[in-house]
Parts: sequence; C-alpha cells; structure tokens
Amino acid sequence: MSIRRVGLLVVGSCAASLLAAFLGPAAFWPLFLLPLLGAAVLLFEAGAVLVTLWAGATLAILPAVGPAIGVRDAGLGIALYLLSGLLLGRRQRLNKRLQTALATSSLTDRLTGVYNYGTFVDHLSSEVRTAERYGGELSLIMLDLDHFKRFNDAHGHQAGNALLRELGATLRGLLRGADIVARYGGEEFVVLVRGGELDGLRLAERIRRAVLLLRVPVQDGEAYVTVSCGVASYPSDARDATRLIEYADTALYASKQGGRNCVCGHALGKVEDRAARKGSLRAVGS
Repeated sequence: MSIRRVGLLVVGSCAASLLAAFLGPAAFWPLFLLPLLGAAVLLFEAGAVLVTLWAGATLAILPAVGPAIGVRDAGLGIALYLLSGLLLGRRQRLNKRLQTALATSSLTDRLTGVYNYGTFVDHLSSEVRTAERYGGELSLIMLDLDHFKRFNDAHGHQAGNALLRELGATLRGLLRGADIVARYGGEEFVVLVRGGELDGLRLAERIRRAVLLLRVPVQDGEAYVTVSCGVASYPSDARDATRLIEYADTALYASKQGGRNCVCGHALGKVEDRAARKGSLRAVGS
C-alpha cells in the first residue's frame, strides 16, 4: 500500500469521526460514505475492509452514537457498508488493471514484449537531452536477424514469430535496468545503452553469442539463426539522436557486408575476425 494513500485515508477517517461525534447519530452514516468511497478508490478491497473496521469501532465507541442505534440495525448497516465497499474496490481494481494493460500495450510491441518504435524514439530523445545537459555517454546497438526472410520461407511465419518472441525475451534478459530495447521494425531491434562505444560493443557481442544458442522448434526439428550488430555512440561518434541512429545503421550495414554474424562499431570496427566467427558458429551448430 502507498504510504501517501494510507495517510489520506487516516486523515479523512479521523475527520469523519470527529464530525460524527460532534453532529450526532443522524449524521453518522452519510459522513462515513465518503471515506468508504475514497478507500475503495485508493486501496481497493483492502481499503473497504479497513474503513469498515474503523466505522464499526467508531459505532461502538462513540457514546452519542452507540445507544441511538440498535445492535441489529448497526450490524446490518456495517454488513451493507462492507459489501458496498468490496464491490466498489473490486470494480476500481479491475479498472486500474485495465488502464495499466492499455498503457503498457501502447508502449510495447505485442509480439516480442519489448518497447515499440515510438516509445524508443521518445526515450532516445530524452536520453540524448539528459546526456547533453548533464554529461555522460550513450551507445546505440542496431541488430538485425541474418537471412530472416529465408528462415520464414523455409519454416513458415509461425516459426518466424516464435523466433522473434524468443529474441525479445533474450534481449530483455541481457539488459541492465537503465538499458532500453525496442523493436525497430520487422526483424530489426535497437538497444540504447548508457556508456561508451566499448560498452555497447561488449553488450552487442553478448547478444550475438546468446542468439547463437537460441533454438526454435520447426516441423523437421530445431532451427537456429545468427544476428548482425552495429554500434555507435554519443557524443564521440554522433552529436544528436538522428546521427546516432544513422551511424549505428551504417555500422550494422558494415556487419552485413563483412559476412554477417558479427559486431561492428562505427569507430572501433569489428569485435572479432571472420574466421573466429565461423569457428564459433560451427561449434554451436554442430
């Protein structure tokens, strides 16, 4: 429970208790409807239970109220009070859950579970402005599944979708809390890293190796793919968000031209040579 919400509930309840004691029995139930509504909105069913317990205690303790309301009437009132609060709290909780789901779906890609393109652009602009104002470095990794169209043609689009879901889960598992991963479009993804190009290259290499271990069930067994990555950094390579994307994309193109299944940095070049990449691919695929 939020401390602020509990504080608001306590203040409202105490105010209602004082008013009930001052105004007398006739004002008791109307005064307690507002705290019940507030509790259901702020704390859902738990809030309704808390306010009902407090109302019952107030009913029993206040001398001006207790004798004026019979035990039977008081018990029935408390029961109806609790039932109303539980219904209100449940409805509010379901509405809150729906709002959260709608907000999340507008920010993320439904297939892969990572951020979508629009959310990435907003984050990138914000991070660049922060780095420009307060200092620091950013690195952008652009990665693309190698021969994804060939994979779809050979195994079907359902297998391709399964591969994209697995890649999204893999990327989320490799990132730190401050890093951001998004689906840029199709089989292309982007990762925004707080750190210089070397930090981006190291993470990109971990991603490349992790993708080699992915196995996607297909009709005739299992299939695996490779990924190419390009890395650029701010401000050492690019001085704005647009150039950062452009330079990372250029580095990705260099990875594709260099034989795929590799990582290239805009300034630092390839992480490992082509022969080593082929050796590691044969070892994993054998």
